[in-house]
Amino acid sequence: MVARGIAKQVLGTSVAVVAGWLVALLYVEVSGIIQLLQQPHYIVPEALLIGPIMAGVFMGYFIIPVWIFVLIPLYLFIPSSNSLWRWPICTACGALAGITIIAFTLGDFPPGPGKSFSAAWDFYIMAAIVGSVSCLVAACTRDRFKQPI
Repeated sequence: MVARGIAKQVLGTSVAVVAGWLVALLYVEVSGIIQLLQQPHYIVPEALLIGPIMAGVFMGYFIIPVWIFVLIPLYLFIPSSNSLWRWPICTACGALAGITIIAFTLGDFPPGPGKSFSAAWDFYIMAAIVGSVSCLVAACTRDRFKQPI
């Protein structure tokens, strides 16, 4: 019975992480379309297919370890009655966590003057999207996947 409850909770974290990942890929696609419309000579239409695929693979290097080593333990050990499970608090914590993880990985926040504004800030925006949407979905689906404590 305990293993079944843990498996159900891990499934809940998986749903939350995939939702965050997909929304971040949607952001990549929409920003690519906007760039294509603004500068049609600069962006090739094939980039609308390749961009999200490459971004998804790149984000996986960050998302999967954070999911395994941070999100699953937090989901399992924070009681469902805790105030961190309220969706506004959880969403804000997820966005801050995403930005913090990227800042520690890249080594600077905000991006320095030597870096491209768009390229550097896109990493922070995608990290905030993944973190906030993942936590929002986890908080909204908490009753479905998490054992009440």
